[in-house]
Amino acid sequence: MGAGVSEGFSIGVLASRTGLTPAVLRTWEHRFGFPAGERSPAGHRRFTEADVRRVREVLEVRDTGVPLQLAIDSVARRGDGGPAESVHAVLVREFPGLRPQRLGRPALVAASYAVEDESLARADRPVVLGAFQSGYHFGHARHRWDELARTASWCAVVAEFDDDLPADPAGRPARCQLPDGSPLRREWVVVSISAGFAAVVSAWEVPSRPGEEPAFEAVISTDRPVALAAARVITATARSAGARPPAHVRELLDEVTPRAASAAGDADRVWLRALAHLDLPR
Repeated sequence: MGAGVSEGFSIGVLASRTGLTPAVLRTWEHRFGFPAGERSPAGHRRFTEADVRRVREVLEVRDTGVPLQLAIDSVARRGDGGPAESVHAVLVREFPGLRPQRLGRPALVAASYAVEDESLARADRPVVLGAFQSGYHFGHARHRWDELARTASWCAVVAEFDDDLPADPAGRPARCQLPDGSPLRREWVVVSISAGFAAVVSAWEVPSRPGEEPAFEAVISTDRPVALAAARVITATARSAGARPPAHVRELLDEVTPRAASAAGDADRVWLRALAHLDLPR
């Protein structure tokens, strides 16, 4: 802010203009580095109209059900023009113990169907989310996702939709358009979260030569924190495209201490379902 720092205003003014308290804003700054403001020559933090706007934007995003950290990240990305987040990159970065595997389309289809089938069979009203690269790919699975949306508490997919199958963020499932340049346009994600179950299939398409079968680097897990991390990215992306997740989605995804991991029997059942799909005649 340079010589103009002295023209800013105090955290008390920022609080009064955004409907928060100075204590809340200080907590945000301590935990998330936001709003940072700038220091005056006397060492006092000063804020500007841009800070008022950004705090209000964070509140608007958070009030749609997005966790506070993701709301702040989303507003920050708007400011720097950065691309939408990558689910696969988040999982590899936040969970270094995961071991990505190179898989072909049949294996990923089988794993995805297994998670979807388990979501339907449990009938516990999960949140089910997906990333499909293109509307064309989603079209092939639409009959399954229509049924998932009918039984889920909320269901959304993100993809590069077109005139043949347009985006509809208010639909069931919510169909949300990915922005140009989004890394999610190369990704394949299926994630299901409920009070007692969590699973995720996440992959990005590896560049291939013309005529080669597509290959993917994939992460598959029934570890609850991993599935929650994936679900938060998809939910934030869907919200930025106009979807409005219900309040209970925020409560489910904003777990400070995640519930116990999926039982071993649940995980076994999912992967046995995947093997059964692989074994079906084609």
